[in-house]
Amino acid sequence: MPTVNAIPRLPVELLQQIIDAAWNTPLSSNERVTLMRTSPLVNSTWAALFDVASSRDVYIPSAAFFDHFIRRLRGEPVTVVPAPSFLGGLLDRFRKPSKPAFAPTRSPNLACESITILLANPDVHPDKNGRIRLPMGAVLDELLETLDARSLAPNLRRLSIEYVDAGFDDVFQRVGLAALPPQITHLDLRYSFSPEMPSWLTESLRGKQEKQILRTIGWDAQSITRLSIVGAGENTIQDALAACPNTELLEVDGCETQLRPAVLIASFHHA
Repeated sequence: MPTVNAIPRLPVELLQQIIDAAWNTPLSSNERVTLMRTSPLVNSTWAALFDVASSRDVYIPSAAFFDHFIRRLRGEPVTVVPAPSFLGGLLDRFRKPSKPAFAPTRSPNLACESITILLANPDVHPDKNGRIRLPMGAVLDELLETLDARSLAPNLRRLSIEYVDAGFDDVFQRVGLAALPPQITHLDLRYSFSPEMPSWLTESLRGKQEKQILRTIGWDAQSITRLSIVGAGENTIQDALAACPNTELLEVDGCETQLRPAVLIASFHHA
């Protein structure tokens, strides 16, 4: 009787591409936490490759994961990524206790090159005063202050802030950005609105992209040389440029514009 050939294993390079693509796909907070919790349980190879992707491009979907992430950077003992959802709790009940979470041999502190944090408004309708809640805003402030004060993540180059169902002025009033670590050279601001947000409120928020008075911009980022903005209007873009005066490359909705170097090159040729 012929023997059944074992299923061939995929090359490590192809597995890494698959994991990278999955990790960088836009996901909800619960979906990303589920991916974080289940990927280390596939097998040791998958766990090691997932750690490469998730340690290089870090996503912070919740306050609980922020604490987990900082402990990893400090080299402190960590537990499995905490689950903020009912689905995450169910996963815990079906996990095999004999299979521990993957313990990476690489230094998460040195591996981190980018951080993405989601600032989402959990309320479909604002309160009676018209205020919009952004619970993760405090996490962003604490993240930047912790990284800067403790000189963590020396290879961190990009910070991406994703706003969902929020206004356009929050980023300029967020004084925590004054503690932006100097190694960050790329600031990425993204704005989007969920289908659940009433259309009248979405249009109202889009229409409130009034230009900020300079004194209301609570920070400036001298280290930023690349600025990426998605889903915002001209006033928001101009305010972001004012807050990042050394921007050399501006990317708006995927279209790049060379700024400062182009001016220097032109002046050099006319000299």
